[in-house]
Amino acid sequence: MPEKDAFTEVYLTYSDKIFRFLYWQTRDPYLAEDLTSEVFLRAWQSWSRFDGNHLQAWLYRIAKNLLVDHWRKRQPVPLDAVPEPAYDARLAERLAQDHEIEQVSRALASLPEKMRTVVTLRFLEDWSCREVAELLGTSEGHVRVLQYRALRKLREVLEHGKHGTPKTGA
Repeated sequence: MPEKDAFTEVYLTYSDKIFRFLYWQTRDPYLAEDLTSEVFLRAWQSWSRFDGNHLQAWLYRIAKNLLVDHWRKRQPVPLDAVPEPAYDARLAERLAQDHEIEQVSRALASLPEKMRTVVTLRFLEDWSCREVAELLGTSEGHVRVLQYRALRKLREVLEHGKHGTPKTGA
């Protein structure tokens, strides 16, 4: 079963990275886990048609498309219809208690989708500008512009949050 072995290796190599990307996009570990599973299910279903080129970009494109689909389909749910979650309470507590992660998470959430994707991939996943440009279907120069603007906006949001007053001046 060489195909299965190859796919298993891909899963072991990329599942944590895809999860982190989806977590930083959604800020919900349970949703990120569900979407990560769906990414690899879709990848497996189309594995025989995959040409073998740009594997990482292909997986992230699946993840990005799933996120878009998720946000489009999202319907408000009445609170009484939400089941009690089954999760690792220690992980949830650690995430909730880490004030810096929460600040960065809120700041990232304030960014437009493309900027958030660029920052997540460039700084949390250590992608090159070329790899991000390929995923987004844009130029490396445009990725650098998005990165610059995103970092500037993040700095402003984080400074505003720390000091309680917006930054003034140029």
